[in-house]
Amino acid sequence: MTRFSLILISFLLSSCASVPLGTMLEFRSFGKDDFVNIVPQDLRAKIQVDEPVRANVESAELALELATEKGIREFKFPLLLLRQEQIAPVGGFFSNSAGKTEYTLKLSDEAVKNFIATQHIIQDEKSGKLNFSVTTGFEQFPSEITEIGLSVFLKLSEEKGFVTLFDDAKLAVKHEG
Repeated sequence: MTRFSLILISFLLSSCASVPLGTMLEFRSFGKDDFVNIVPQDLRAKIQVDEPVRANVESAELALELATEKGIREFKFPLLLLRQEQIAPVGGFFSNSAGKTEYTLKLSDEAVKNFIATQHIIQDEKSGKLNFSVTTGFEQFPSEITEIGLSVFLKLSEEKGFVTLFDDAKLAVKHEG
């Protein structure tokens, strides 16, 4: 299994076209009050990965980094598979897109409890900066795969739709051995 942290990709792609401008604007004003008002049972993450690559959803986590004057704290919340769907390849006049597997994930029951406890901790902070990330592992990559397309979405409330964190980011795959 290849361990893969999307927060690292977030850092690497922050100036790339794979991160939509709308997403940057959406999260620019996201603060403590917005975080405290999240209903953890409504929180969803969605990952789309090119076929034939498969995510190891048992290792999927939502991570939250809180940076305050006291230092940096990281909180991790296990995710559970809610739904898995196949997305057919799309052929177009100028380009083709590969088929994809889409994983929709939610917080586990334990993660919901821990998320609520984290909301109480953050509510008591005077100031700070919040960063979300989603991590997952992957099953063994087929030897012919040298690049994969990856999209990541986050839904913070029932009323709003998914926010695109990465849109078909192209990632190089290195095979060891």
